[in-house]
Amino acid sequence: MSSAAVRAWTRIEADPDRSVLVAERRGQIIGTLDLLVVANLTHDAQPWCVVDNLVVDPASRRRGVGRALMEEAVDRASRAGCYKIELVAHESGHALPEFYRAVGFDGSGEVVRRYL
Repeated sequence: MSSAAVRAWTRIEADPDRSVLVAERRGQIIGTLDLLVVANLTHDAQPWCVVDNLVVDPASRRRGVGRALMEEAVDRASRAGCYKIELVAHESGHALPEFYRAVGFDGSGEVVRRYL
């Protein structure tokens, strides 16, 4: 890992409002998701959540890995009292919008959201 990556990982680990979820199979990482809870002054001071870097190994796609990561993210956001989750989509494959709708998100473009 580069020194920049080590510094970034150290900052992520130290942030109590940020989590990196990891899916493993037989000791190999097959998926990740970055979750950030954001403090908020509106909506009765309920926080909101950002999901980014949802990545699943190509050989493990369409096997429920992404869904499991998203379900865990939604559960954590709900437990944190968040009123919504925004997900940043960086790819434009045909299955992506369908996947986001299937896990309860709505919207178009690069940011989709789900109100809790």
